[in-house]
Amino acid sequence: MCGIAGVWNVDDSYNILHDILLGLQHRGQESTGIVIEGFKFLKMQGLVSQVLTKENYINGRSGIGHVRYSTFGENSEIQPLMGLTSKGKFAIAHNGNIPDAKIRMKSLVEKGAVFNTTIDSEVFLHYISLAPYSDPKLSIQWSLSRIPGAYSIVILTDSMLIAARDSYGFRPLFYGKFKGGFVVSSEDSALTALGAKEITEIVPGEMVIFSDMGLDKVKFATTKMRFCAFEYIYFSRPDSNFYYGNVHKARFKMGGILYRESQMTGDIVIPILDSGFSGALGFSLASKIPIELGLMRNRYLGRSFIMPENREEIIKRKLIPIPQVVKNKEVIVIDDSIVRGTTMKQIVKMLRESGAKKVKVGIHSPPVIGPCPYGIDTSRKNELIANQKEIEEIIKEINADELYYLSIDGLKEAIGGDKLCLGCLNLNYPI
Repeated sequence: MCGIAGVWNVDDSYNILHDILLGLQHRGQESTGIVIEGFKFLKMQGLVSQVLTKENYINGRSGIGHVRYSTFGENSEIQPLMGLTSKGKFAIAHNGNIPDAKIRMKSLVEKGAVFNTTIDSEVFLHYISLAPYSDPKLSIQWSLSRIPGAYSIVILTDSMLIAARDSYGFRPLFYGKFKGGFVVSSEDSALTALGAKEITEIVPGEMVIFSDMGLDKVKFATTKMRFCAFEYIYFSRPDSNFYYGNVHKARFKMGGILYRESQMTGDIVIPILDSGFSGALGFSLASKIPIELGLMRNRYLGRSFIMPENREEIIKRKLIPIPQVVKNKEVIVIDDSIVRGTTMKQIVKMLRESGAKKVKVGIHSPPVIGPCPYGIDTSRKNELIANQKEIEEIIKEINADELYYLSIDGLKEAIGGDKLCLGCLNLNYPI
């Protein structure tokens, strides 16, 4: 999972990209990169605040940016990527994974292509170069039509900025008007915070072209809409809004429906901050069990789901129990998901050590039973605890007293529709 940003025809695009990417920092914390008009670039490992500093300022009125959480290729490789072709020079930033990228890359290499990175995003540059058109816009359109997904993408040339989503709309993308120009972001919340107006979700299978002629839209594929359910469950900010509505509201409903389905009882409800908070609020309201801050989060250690190593030590330093809250209580812990089981096992252990009488676990999403080929690191099947173990075995593994998951029907009800990608939850993959 990554965050992408774009700016067209706005003074100090460097600062604008900084602010948008800062609003998308939760989507990737390994590296930050930008390309400004004239193809001036800055790419480094680290957070936005560490990379896009005043000292590194680059002047320009247009540009694209990327914050990376590596799911394909080496994590030392940083986007945006750039390439010089017979159609001109291009810079590209990509959120998502091309499921058959290795096959495509092998085919291109056999035809003489030379890859500069191991990132699947580079496939787009090769397709643009090979497209049977001299016009850059038509070449991009042809390239996007050749790849079913999964991508949301921003492409910068000398004369235009293009933002596009695959026909399934797996990954989100928005644009808005700002100070006489346009801005683009993976989530609308980053544009709202910036002060952008007329914020619009890009339609799946559509490319939006920003140029000196204004704004134009081109449909390159039929919309199929299979938006990633995990954007609602975990990845996105609570104040973001997608096809079916607000993320916080959806998670709140997930929590309420989880109580309706489980009928769990206890003394207090404890959320796993931050993405479990909305679900815990919904569970608490539905159950009338008071919600408490039983685990304090250290906000300076990042999100454990996307940290690459030392997970158990990260959890210990990141989540600190408050014994005065949990001691001698039957605690209901509400979280968004269990992937490998490592995090929840450590949380249950810490709560018991802090004096909790019982620890019950409620997950406001269905069990994750399959990997995601579209840009979320949910690991191989044999690393997914719900794929390998039954509920009673998971309870034993994490040492909880009870464990309940939200049903798939409950998830659809909470989100408000079924035009969703649920591949990691039901193994029904759209591509």
